[in-house]
Amino acid sequence: MKPSTIAALAGLGLLMLSSGTAWAQNCSSFQTCAQAVASYKAGNTKLDRDKDGIPCESLCGSNGENMPR
Repeated sequence: MKPSTIAALAGLGLLMLSSGTAWAQNCSSFQTCAQAVASYKAGNTKLDRDKDGIPCESLCGSNGENMPR
């Protein structure tokens, strides 16, 4: 493997570890609705269990009332 490839993979690993919002696994991993929304928009669709477009209803509210505008 080329040194540049190794460096790129190492950088990606550090990014994944440092950006907890995008890579958190479940709703209890977040402190705010904004963090949950960012992760949901980054592709973590399992945060929206009932598929209504509102991730982590415990944080964002059942009607999305706590979602950032």
